[in-house]
Amino acid sequence: MTPALQLIGVEKRFGATAVLRGVDLEVRRGERHALIGPNGAGKSTLFSLIAGEQRANAGRIVLHGDDATRLTSAVLARRGLARSFQTTSVFERLPVHENLRCAVLASLRGGAGLSARWLGSARADARVAELLDALGLAHAAQREAAALSYAEQRALDLGLALAGGAHTLLLDEPTAGMNRAEAARAVDLIRATTAGKTVLLIEHDMDAVFGLADRVSVLVQGRVIATGTPEAIRTDAAVRDAYLGAHFDARFNAPGHMRRAP
Repeated sequence: MTPALQLIGVEKRFGATAVLRGVDLEVRRGERHALIGPNGAGKSTLFSLIAGEQRANAGRIVLHGDDATRLTSAVLARRGLARSFQTTSVFERLPVHENLRCAVLASLRGGAGLSARWLGSARADARVAELLDALGLAHAAQREAAALSYAEQRALDLGLALAGGAHTLLLDEPTAGMNRAEAARAVDLIRATTAGKTVLLIEHDMDAVFGLADRVSVLVQGRVIATGTPEAIRTDAAVRDAYLGAHFDARFNAPGHMRRAP
């Protein structure tokens, strides 16, 4: 089966500084794939390249069998790729319902004009109602996004990514800034709302990685040094030495730990 996403020899430089040094990565259709690595490894830069926000200096990016290396973020969104960011990107002064409705209307097919979107408003409202239920935000539909808790804003941010019916999602640290209980709920929410979709996520919280990922890739100094199941990555000596550090076993095996990598 054609992979959902392939990166082949992807390189990115900023001036003389090489950030990505020939990244090869394959994400299978329908899998949840975690990308982990130390700060400065190039994870967010890689996401920006995949999402069409920046251009690679070399290599290819393939989305569902089609070359996407030079496509813009707008074109990629129409082709079913959506991204969330480390920080929330909601419209803070709009109600939750209107945040989602704007995202749904922006994604409607059948014409880009205002009249076409207006005619699709009933369909949009039905989709918004589905999202509110799935996100657990129906109770806050008319509340301004700014009035939501941080975890609820992150849930809304996920909803904005889902609103267009994307088949491939890039989630950038979806549990960042959350306490243990909030992160656990976020993991459950992502698992439920992305069923059947392809997910590539950047994450530092190892509880989230082990709770979500089918496979994990480790990016260190701009290169993927290992890919495998969470358990295989957990026991990989090269990963331990290059990223997780000498206290790997203590962090990952202590009862009641958060399993958060450095």
